[in-house]
Amino acid sequence: MCPSTGFYSLPLSSDDLDTLQRILDRELEARRIASDSDEADMLARTLIELFRTGVRGEDALREMVKGGAGN
Repeated sequence: MCPSTGFYSLPLSSDDLDTLQRILDRELEARRIASDSDEADMLARTLIELFRTGVRGEDALREMVKGGAGN
């Protein structure tokens, strides 16, 4: 028997990474956060975690990081 594969264990494709980078870049610009800051790292981790748990839509990801990050 093969163990079940959840979203969390699937690798990110180059298209997935492009999407996440685009969202991250826009959010960093909107918040005026330096890309090499701890806050940027936390935002990137949040985006990846959301994506890996099944949130795949670009609009949904954008809304979730806006709402969850205390803008």
